Amino acid sequence: MKAAGKETHVQHGGPTDPSHDENLRRGIIVTEIRRGVAGAVTGAFLLLVVGVPVGQAIAEKVQGEDSVLLDVFKRAPTKETIKQYEKDLEEASYVREFVRPRFQTVITQYGHFGNAKGIIGRDGWLFYKPGVMSVAGPGFLDETAHAGRRKAALDEGEEPPHQDPRPAILAMRATLRDRGIELVLFPVPDKATMQPAMLHGRVDLTRPIPVATNLDYARFVNEMRAAGVHVFDAVPTTLQAGAPPRYLAQDTHWNPGYMQQVAGALAAFVQREIPLPKPVAPPAWKEVATTVSRVGDIVDMLKLPAGQTLFAPTTITVNVVQDQQGQPWQPNDKSDVLLLGDSFANIFSQAPMGWGETAGLGPHLALALGRELDVIAQNDSGAFATRKLLSEALGAGEDRLAGKRVVIWEFASRELAVGDWKPFPLVLGKAP
Repeated sequence: MKAAGKETHVQHGGPTDPSHDENLRRGIIVTEIRRGVAGAVTGAFLLLVVGVPVGQAIAEKVQGEDSVLLDVFKRAPTKETIKQYEKDLEEASYVREFVRPRFQTVITQYGHFGNAKGIIGRDGWLFYKPGVMSVAGPGFLDETAHAGRRKAALDEGEEPPHQDPRPAILAMRATLRDRGIELVLFPVPDKATMQPAMLHGRVDLTRPIPVATNLDYARFVNEMRAAGVHVFDAVPTTLQAGAPPRYLAQDTHWNPGYMQQVAGALAAFVQREIPLPKPVAPPAWKEVATTVSRVGDIVDMLKLPAGQTLFAPTTITVNVVQDQQGQPWQPNDKSDVLLLGDSFANIFSQAPMGWGETAGLGPHLALALGRELDVIAQNDSGAFATRKLLSEALGAGEDRLAGKRVVIWEFASRELAVGDWKPFPLVLGKAP
């Protein structure tokens, strides 16, 4: 274009160019990157791709360890071996081990973000994410939700879980009833149910707080009771504002005061529903107060650096149950009451959990019942772990149900939504 003897250069592709709007309508965005910038970015990417495995190999050599990187050449390439290789490589990564705790510290401190297991609540409270999702998610009897879990398991090459809890519970009830034993079901309410104000704060503290449970929880309890199962439901109708906490601030579990309160209520429920004869010689036990300190298990799940200072240890008082000679309480397999439990039964009783010994649900339930108590408890997987242990003992000829009148089955209520309710036979085998 020429004007008044001068030549004007028109730059195409700018905001005034008609082709600009046309490209946007077609979803085309033109980006120009200088050769030097492109080379620098490409070089950094290649350095990262090559540097991480090389650094990993050098670190393993220095530590005198076998290289995980070479494991891929030691196994036949199947879906299972490749998946296991990826898992081993992730767990052995020095870069991940160095970066992740520090990155988690930053996003927890400044962004109040947790991870796949931990949720940051208010005022230093932490929540277990699967537990929160079991309360806020779809109904655990919803077939659509079951289909989603089945598909996810199949996509991962795993066996789909048995998701509906009712068949396993009713089968167990029928087996026990055949032997004259009553089943008491005790789903422990989740922390998100009992401490909602510390999770999100969206509650009116001037009036009673509504209690949130899974959409299908009430239906499940009613169906179990209609089928003859004694259900001890510890979920209150409402929560009172300003009530003392029932759960540990940094842990998935209840605090010792609430646990003892529940043990007393559970004992009263059993005596009311299934009257038990008074023992000929009631055991004489005593409680001894002891203080313990640690950070909660959700702090452990956040995978923060060793020596982290974001969460200080919590100090609590637990009441250790002893006999009159000062010996710690012990379960008795000759008792007519058997407690099947998970980590809610083991906390305050198992030393490796860090919250004391012989002060958990088992000893305090025995104290409240005024009788000896048999216990089978295993952390995690309350939907099937203790049933499996009981099934294996019976199958091996050890009759853990001999002389029993009541079996109390305690498990975390989140297991109703996320557990695997696979069947296990409760059949007495021949002793070796």
